[in-house]
Amino acid sequence: DGPGSLGAAVPLPTQPLTAFLVLRAFSSGCPALTGLEAISNGVPAFRHPEARNAGRTLIAMTLLMILLFVGSIGLTQILAVVAGPQETILSALARRLLGKGPVYLVIQASTMLILAVAANTSFAGFPRVAALLAKDSFLPRQLTNLGDRLVFTNGILLLTAATGALIVTFGADTHALIPLFAIGVFMAFTLSQGGMVVHWWRERGSGWVLKAT
Repeated sequence: DGPGSLGAAVPLPTQPLTAFLVLRAFSSGCPALTGLEAISNGVPAFRHPEARNAGRTLIAMTLLMILLFVGSIGLTQILAVVAGPQETILSALARRLLGKGPVYLVIQASTMLILAVAANTSFAGFPRVAALLAKDSFLPRQLTNLGDRLVFTNGILLLTAATGALIVTFGADTHALIPLFAIGVFMAFTLSQGGMVVHWWRERGSGWVLKAT
């Protein structure tokens, strides 16, 4: 910067903007939008009329996610906040705005608790989906067994074992696990959406072309 400069120097890109880099950014950002499927999997748990109440909840959750996502990204861009090797972008943003006082610690603790609850959604959703697949003979029948707490215990145990194996294999490195998570999310979404397209193609109900598209 020379005298009278209006701002700090803008860092130059370290690599060209290629299609692969755009796709990488897209796939890395999309896991932040997951969690919506938990509502779809848990429609029977809603009060009557289940589908309408679940739809309203889905809309409210989507609007909240858009607000939080755009707000946090906007603040990090405006304030030029960058995550460090041992610090998340949310922690860096909160520290920039609030310092390292009690409010910052509350935000960190709240984030940890939210992530703990978010991790629990897999243990609620996967056993139910696995039981449905097992009922149609796509998975072992043992996954349909209900335990004493009226949950699909075998599905929970299977997911626990798989989770532990992944944590050990990847050394609990979130940077290595998040791309794997993205692959799993996109695979599940693609299979479910592909199944719905086939369903609409066979049924040919009202508005099926728009839905399939």
